[in-house]
Amino acid sequence: MLAWFSLASILLPAQTQRAADLLPKTDNRDGWQIPSGQNLLPHFEAVGSRKVLYVDGMPFTVLAVEIPWWDLVYGRYEKTFASYDYLYPASEKMGLNTLKVPVKWSMVEPKQGAFDFSYVDHAKHMAEKHHLKLVLNWFGHYASGDGTLYANLAGDVYAPMYVIEDEKTYPRAVDEDGVAHHNVASYDYEPILAREVAAFRALMQHLKEVDSVSHTVVMIQVENEIAVFGWDRTNTKLWRDHSPASNQKFRERGFADDLHYSAWNLSYNWIRRLTDAGADVYPLPFFLNFVGGNVADWMVGGAPGEDVPTYLKNCPNLSFIGVNSYFCGEWRPDNSCAKPSEATVDELRKPFLRYRVSRNLPAITETNSGNSPTASRLAYLAVGQFGAPIFAPWALTDSYPEDFQPYVLPDGTLANGAWMLRDTYSSLSKALAQISYYAGSDKLKVFMANSPGESFSQTEEVNGSSVAVSGAQNGQAIVIQLSDHEFLFVGYRVNVSLENATFRWPMLKNVQVERGRWSGQQWVTEGEPAYWINQSKPGMILQLDVPQAVRVSW
Repeated sequence: MLAWFSLASILLPAQTQRAADLLPKTDNRDGWQIPSGQNLLPHFEAVGSRKVLYVDGMPFTVLAVEIPWWDLVYGRYEKTFASYDYLYPASEKMGLNTLKVPVKWSMVEPKQGAFDFSYVDHAKHMAEKHHLKLVLNWFGHYASGDGTLYANLAGDVYAPMYVIEDEKTYPRAVDEDGVAHHNVASYDYEPILAREVAAFRALMQHLKEVDSVSHTVVMIQVENEIAVFGWDRTNTKLWRDHSPASNQKFRERGFADDLHYSAWNLSYNWIRRLTDAGADVYPLPFFLNFVGGNVADWMVGGAPGEDVPTYLKNCPNLSFIGVNSYFCGEWRPDNSCAKPSEATVDELRKPFLRYRVSRNLPAITETNSGNSPTASRLAYLAVGQFGAPIFAPWALTDSYPEDFQPYVLPDGTLANGAWMLRDTYSSLSKALAQISYYAGSDKLKVFMANSPGESFSQTEEVNGSSVAVSGAQNGQAIVIQLSDHEFLFVGYRVNVSLENATFRWPMLKNVQVERGRWSGQQWVTEGEPAYWINQSKPGMILQLDVPQAVRVSW
């Protein structure tokens, strides 16, 4: 437990009293009413100058972690069907509200035109059993390794085998040297486009039939870190498809730059068709994810060059493009992390600022999942300052970039950074709709140390009121002034100071201080918070030692 400073040593004894001695007990009251929506389907609504994800009629932020896919083995799907079942109860214990679950095209269309959604239904059942929502990752194409149709034919297969085995009907992409890559699809030929669009349409039709009431599935990630050939982003010979059909488009469109051509080609001729077809059937929010970096870096993601504006322009049914942003103090030659990240607040903000272009909603679709506090700190900035619709470290059983620090062990127990993320998610969840609604506005401020592990003391104006927060051991807070006479404090391992003339007797009788959470629009009290009144200033000091939400009103 953090050793807090003694408030009695700072305030005169006569001026220091526990609020329980000064204030009356209160009954449960309705929480401050944020606008609810009539459309219960997951969707985005305009709130001022930004858009907010609504789920079941309320503002919502996806607090997730992703599960891997490689234990779902092609040719043995029936036997590996339940490989990740133990991660659902672990996710509930960690405080996630959503789980990111990959769905391979090869799983849902094992034979041409024959669809099998049993795994999707199983994931939905497991999620509902453990009070989770789902983000489904459509893996028709994978680009974080060599190739896009499959990583290996021993079982890590994304596209159906009927596509992989038929190069004549479904031609492959060709590099600048004229070499066709068997594991890389060319999206310049109609047959593969037509087949994947049909499969994605069938998936969305199935979700409409089985989930349009429960809304367990809240968003769809379309593909993963898309690129033309795979992970080798630095090889200029792999920046675009040089197949005959692709070369013809390149000439006809007057392109001179391979990266800009690939961004246009993959977005307009492929992703647009997928998302348009999906939205026509069941218009859930669709998004892409790129890896953040420069095109010369080993880690740069797909959509070559991270061309966010081109994708959003060409794909009107894409809600946003998230960034997979990893932080490390020192990279090894094998691209693993030799030294934990010591990223400052400004460094953590950089991916959001880079992706705040065009109509995009900056979001973190992958980030660190090791023992460092990077994910926990980044989450408060993502959700509170930037209003990210999703925050999702990679992954529950596979830490990156730190090695061998998984959130969940093979026996299902939580380990390593899971506890830090649980503090973060559990605190945010106590007032998630309010935080999601006010994120990025002058009514909300995020407080944390500039660098991980530092003690800090920070004073900010929140909607015209001065609020001071001090903390240590990676404590952090979000402060919202909900109305002229109401504050909400969310966080842990911090002290919060608020000065106001109301905190003086006899006006003090009208002040209510409650620890609790929101359930829908209902505020539910969960005990009394630790706080002190200094009548000489006058002011209030709250101690948020463990994850909690405290509401102060008068």
